[in-house]
Amino acid sequence: MQTNIKPSKKPMMTTKMLVILALLAALSFVLEKFLGIDTMYFKLHFGYLPVAAAGMLFGMIPALMVGVIVDILGNLQYFNIFFVLLAALEAAAFAFFLHSRKEGKKEMIMQAVLCQLFISIVVQMGLNTLLLWLLYHSFNPIRFLITVLVFPIKVFSLYLLLKYRKAFETYIA
Repeated sequence: MQTNIKPSKKPMMTTKMLVILALLAALSFVLEKFLGIDTMYFKLHFGYLPVAAAGMLFGMIPALMVGVIVDILGNLQYFNIFFVLLAALEAAAFAFFLHSRKEGKKEMIMQAVLCQLFISIVVQMGLNTLLLWLLYHSFNPIRFLITVLVFPIKVFSLYLLLKYRKAFETYIA
């Protein structure tokens, strides 16, 4: 029996792409662990931007890889698979909302707002809060206020990422 399976002309992941993804993961780790503000009630860092860049530039699977690797490495001391799944959902949201190209300023702002709105409401305020309650019986309403306060900062940073997309794409081409 003969099969007519033709090999694909373009590999799914090139060495250059894997190196760029590794650099994005390392950058995310450094931005989150060493350059962020992390207190008991407040956590502000830009570690999400390299994960968002992976989703914007490369799509779903590479963004999942970067998001999961960074979450596992960043939380080795208190590893929990459920929080890794939340990090994967956040990375998938970045890829889902940011991978499609929008040209106008209003479209890019809307893209950034929808992406961060989904992450803020569903992932951070919803599932993350539920998971903290189920696992640790911990509920902190200040988390909601902080999520709302950092929302514009995150939207603006995602917009800037989208605005300079062409520069990133010329670098990875």
